[in-house]
This record gives sequence, structure tokens and C-alpha cells, in this order.
Amino acid sequence: MKIKTLTIRNFRQFFGEVSISFSTDEKASVTVIHGENGAGKTSLLNAFKWALYGTTDFDTNNENLLSEKAIAEASPNSTIVMSVTLEFDDDGATYTAHREHKFTKGNGLHAESLGQSMLSLSYIDSAGLSHRSSNPGSQLNQILPEDMHGYFFFNGERIEKLAYNSASTQIREAIKGLMGLNILDRAERQLKSSVVRHFNKEAKESSSGNLAALYDQHSLLTDRIQEKEEQLKGWKKNHSEIELDIEEIDKRLDSIKAIAEKQKLRRELEAQIEQINKDKAAESFSLKKNVSERGFLAFIDAQLNDVKDYLDEMRIRGEMPSKVKSTFIDDLIELGKCICGQPLEPGSDCVKTLESYKTTIQDNGVEEQFMALFGVMSHLQSEREALFLSIHESINKLKDLADRRKHLLGRIDELGEEILGVGDSSELESRRVKLKENRKEFNDNCAVGQHQKSEWEDEAKEKEKEIEKELAKTNQADLSQRRKQLAKEVADTISELHEAMAHQVRTDLSEKVDGTFQKIMRKDYWAEIDEDFTLKIFKNIEGHGKQPVLEKSTGENQVTSLCFISSIVNSAKEKANNPGIFQKGGVYPIVMDSPFGALDPEYREKVASFIPALADQVIVMVSKSQWRGEVENELSKRLGKQYTLKYHKPDKDGDEKFEYTNLEEGFYG
Repeated sequence: MKIKTLTIRNFRQFFGEVSISFSTDEKASVTVIHGENGAGKTSLLNAFKWALYGTTDFDTNNENLLSEKAIAEASPNSTIVMSVTLEFDDDGATYTAHREHKFTKGNGLHAESLGQSMLSLSYIDSAGLSHRSSNPGSQLNQILPEDMHGYFFFNGERIEKLAYNSASTQIREAIKGLMGLNILDRAERQLKSSVVRHFNKEAKESSSGNLAALYDQHSLLTDRIQEKEEQLKGWKKNHSEIELDIEEIDKRLDSIKAIAEKQKLRRELEAQIEQINKDKAAESFSLKKNVSERGFLAFIDAQLNDVKDYLDEMRIRGEMPSKVKSTFIDDLIELGKCICGQPLEPGSDCVKTLESYKTTIQDNGVEEQFMALFGVMSHLQSEREALFLSIHESINKLKDLADRRKHLLGRIDELGEEILGVGDSSELESRRVKLKENRKEFNDNCAVGQHQKSEWEDEAKEKEKEIEKELAKTNQADLSQRRKQLAKEVADTISELHEAMAHQVRTDLSEKVDGTFQKIMRKDYWAEIDEDFTLKIFKNIEGHGKQPVLEKSTGENQVTSLCFISSIVNSAKEKANNPGIFQKGGVYPIVMDSPFGALDPEYREKVASFIPALADQVIVMVSKSQWRGEVENELSKRLGKQYTLKYHKPDKDGDEKFEYTNLEEGFYG
């Protein structure tokens, strides 16, 4: 995909019609748009998003998108049109996406919306034939997935979020989405839901009585499981987004000097809480495993004593174990001499007496079994004592962890109250508290939902067993049942393939990320996407080996995130050039707003030098201070086009009462 032109009409401060064309030259692939703060760079970035998906990243979302100047200059009751038109090339075709929203001018600066925004998509294919899409939203989503747009249209000052520990879910989803692995995800869901339901319905229609009722019950459980999976997916997504917001607030709190020490201490305590939770989970698992595998020992005390008493009685009576072994008597007779020195002649009374003892000795391995059983009884008693000791230790450890957690939570709450009382941090802390409440709610929902889903899955398995028994009783050869089972087996295989491919892509991307990262970073660090799909920075500490870099600057986070984006876009392009069965990839542009704001001069120069290599087309929006010097020197080498946003502020003493921005080709700094 290469963007050719963007035409904006009455969108935010862009009054009237403003059009911009972008460089599509492979050797001069960079288009730079200059604009000071407030000139409209963020509005321009959101114009792309609104045109393609009907959404924006403004704090007010899609409210107040219509130009105030357009409202003011419209005649009463007239129609005002706000629109964005995007023309781009993709896979040999030229597309024109047009979204518009109509309003009616009311009193003052009020404009009434006339329904929802409308999207249209037309294109000319590689043969020169014109088409109009009947499903424009779906077709655009196939070209540039909506849930992935944040990696192509992003605010450079916020992109650092990708380097947060809580961004692992986003990293995983980005890898799956951009590498085309979602096709496997959809196939698995389709097989487990729609296909299974179809075969259940088919089987029910050919059944009657109890078998039909069982199919009904199984279908109901399958529907419940599917609904709960969708709920869990939404809750987990919300939980992940809240985690990112909390981490961003923490970064901002870290920068407030008055509470820096308190914030640092709180984060340390929260890290301890996290470790306690992990230790508690591990100890609880160990306790449950211990009880499930060895719990029977607690209930066999009486039986152990009864058997032990019986064996002791046999021993006292001399029945077990035998005092003289049969083989010992045979050896004496063969030797011809007793242990007392008396000769043992064949057929003599002495020999007959010895042989008579053999008839009273137990054989057939009974004695050996007696000795083994005696040893087992002693072992079981020792194991029983060890079980109670282990349970006692686990309970004490869990109690100690709970006490420590309670104490730490109390101290964290105290620090929160202290931070809340500081003016500069009060609002941020209030938001943080609310977000943590919301996070707990989603976490609780996930826990309860997962438990319900597991119970329904167990019930569904039981119903399947009942169905199989019923089919066996009636001697029905149920083809639908066999097909359903085959569909589930295929779904499980796809799931395993999906996970294996995701991890392979993760490994390949990790190498790419680190390769770019080390070219930019001046410290002896390296970057990885770890097993949990978290983007991390590591360093070597003498005597301790590989250690994560926990305290990273905003600039370091931005560099890490940019390295990830460049790597995933590059990998998607490689897959597009050499598509596989599942991984299709794609060629994507990158549009970035203010990617240099938090970087020092050295990092600015290095980032600017590799930005042209990010994608086949790069559109960069910068302020004058970000452009001058290192960035200008590097980007000019691949510069195709540049524009300047001219902001016109309201003039109370003049005729102009409303702000607006127009666009001029070239750089007027």
C-alpha cells in the first residue's frame, strides 16, 4: 500500500478543502510535514484514521470534528459537509476511499448531525477496469487491518507504550495480525463453534428421544462456551489496555520531583506484591498437588495399625519370619556335617529330624512378601507423617505470604494517600486509583468467567460420553458425530500450529529488533521479544549475567518501540514478497507524528538515519525545533516532498474570529 493523496474538507481546523500529495518514489520515499504545536499535525494524523475506520484518537473521540469556522460561515439550516478522501495504490490497483459526514447549521456554533458518517470505496484494477465496493469497510480492513492501524499511524510521543511490560498482549496481537496468522485463529474458532454446531444440529435432526435431548444439551453448552470465550476476550483486552494506562501514569508520576521517591518506593513494593502473588500461586499449586496425590495417607491410619498388629502377632508366634531357612538345611545335609560338628549320614535319624523341620517352613515366596509388606507399612507411616508436615509447612508459608501481602498493601495505600495529597500529582493519582478498581473488576470477571467456561467444558465432555454410549446402545452409526469429532481434532491441530508459528515469528522478529536496536543505542544493551511476547531491554552485569533493564528513559522506550515497528513492517514486507500458505504479510506505509520529541541529539540523528528504512513509504510530521540539525541532515538524503502547515489563530481585533490551518508545499521555517 502506498498513499498518493489526502484531501480534507472542514475537518477540525482544516477549513474548506485542503489537499496533500505524498512521495511514492522508492529512492525518495520520505514526505515531511512541518508544523508547530497546535498547527494541526495530530488532526492530520487522525484524518487518515477517520477516513479508513471512522475513529480518532482525540480525547473527545469523534465529537467536535467539524470545523468551527465552517459552522460559523454556513447559512442557517444549510448543510455542511465534512469529509476526508484518501487515494492509494495497493497490489496493482488504485483505490479512492471517501468518508463524509453531513450536518445542518443550527443556532450559533451548533450543528446537528445528519446520521452517521458514510464510507465509499472505488478502485481501478490492474486491467484498468473501474469498480465500486459493496462492502468498503471490510475491504479496507483486509488491506490495512483496523486493529493494527496504531502501528502505521502513530503519535511518536506515545509510541513508547510498546516498550512497557504491560504491552505483551498488544505485541502478540500485532505479530499475529501483521503476519497473517489470524487466519489460523479464525479457522480454529470457526471449527470449534459454527462447524460443531452444524454437525450437532444435523445429528439431532436424525435422532429422537434421549439422544435428541442429549444433542440439545450439548449444543446449549457449546453456545455458552462460545459466548463466554468472546466475553473473556473482551475483558482481557480491556484489562491489557488498563495496564498500559496505569504504566503510562506511573511514568508521568515518576517525573514529578515532589513525589519521585514515594513513587519509586511504591513501584518497588508493588513489584514485591507481584512476586508474593506468584509465590502464593506456586505454593497453592504445590499444596493441591500434594493433597491430590498423597491425601489418601491421611485416612489409612487405622488400617495401617490393624495390619501392623497382625504382622506383629505372626512374628511373636514365630510364624513369620521363619527362624531357619529351607535352603540352609539342604546345604547342611549336602555338606554331611551339622553346625555342631555332628556328622550327617544319609538316612540317619539326624538327617530325618532336620528334614522334618522343612515341612513347617513357609514357601512360595510368602515369607518374602511378609518382609516386603512389613517394610511398606513402615514406609507408609513415614510418608503419612511427612504429608502432614508438608501440609503444615505450606499452610504456614501461605499465611506468611498473606501477612506480608497485607502489610505491603497497607503501606502502598499510605503512599497513595500521600501522593494524592500533592497538587501536581493529585489528578493523575485519582485516575490511577480508578483504573486499578476497573482492572480488578475485569480481573475478577476473567477469573469467574474462566471458571464457568471450564465447568461447561467438563459438562460438554460428559455429554459427549453419554451421546457415545447412547449411540452404542442403539447401534447407530452416526456420521455427524464422527465429523464433529474430526472437526475438533483439526481445530486442536490448528491451535498447536498457530502457537508454534507465532513463536517462530516472535523469534525471527526478536533478532530483527535487536539488530536495529544495537545500531542506534549507545549503551551496551540488547533488545528481545521474550517468551511472553514482552519487548524488553537487557544488559550484562558482571557476576550476575543477563539482567533486564528496569529503569528506561522515555527516549530509550521510544527507540525500542520504533525498532519493533520497523522490524514488523519489514517482516510483513518479506512475507508479502514470499507468501506462504498461512503467512501473507503485506506492504504498509508508516505515518508518524513527532517521533523525535523525547530524543537527545545523538538519538535523533540515529533514528532519523534509519527512519527511511522503516517502510517503502514514510510520512513524518515534525515541529521546527525537531527538524533543524540532525533530523534535517539525515532525512534530506531520502526526502521526496515536504509541506508546511500554516496556522491562523483568531484575531479578537480583526475580522478573523476562528482558527484554521492551510497547507503550503515546501518548508517555510
